[in-house]
Amino acid sequence: MRSRIVIAVTGVFIAILLQTTILEYINFNNVMPNLLLVFIVSVALLRGNIEGAILGFFAGLTQDIVSGKVIGFYALLGMYLGLIVGSLNKRIYRDNVFVALFFTFSSSIVYETLVYFFGVFLKGNTDFLNIFTKIIFPEALYNTASAIIIFYIVVKAERRINKSQKSLRKY
Repeated sequence: MRSRIVIAVTGVFIAILLQTTILEYINFNNVMPNLLLVFIVSVALLRGNIEGAILGFFAGLTQDIVSGKVIGFYALLGMYLGLIVGSLNKRIYRDNVFVALFFTFSSSIVYETLVYFFGVFLKGNTDFLNIFTKIIFPEALYNTASAIIIFYIVVKAERRINKSQKSLRKY
């Protein structure tokens, strides 16, 4: 259990660090991937709704703190994202990378639409088609591309933890 927490905290820290430093310079048309969203989806698919919701809440809270906006907005979005994606993990073949790519893409569309709805539309900008084609859809594609690497890392870490826990149970 302790190793899962350490890996989750490390994953959130690395995702935030990369997102706020290196990825600021590696963007396409001012669009960069949301690594926290990809990490939440990957963990929720593999571990279920409870761990997905807890990780989503704390990852979102970290994003709230780093972004300097209203505290709790990204925490709630991350929690609901982890809860919804994680609740589907028993109904699907969760180790398949294509399942992770599908859920990353669809979650990115919904997540970013909600972010821009509450952040932009309520302020009076109603040009949804422009925002969707220039920001939301490209970011969903970018998230999906980065999900290949992140999902692979999360699956490897999950297998290593499961293997070490099985060896501990023998004694």
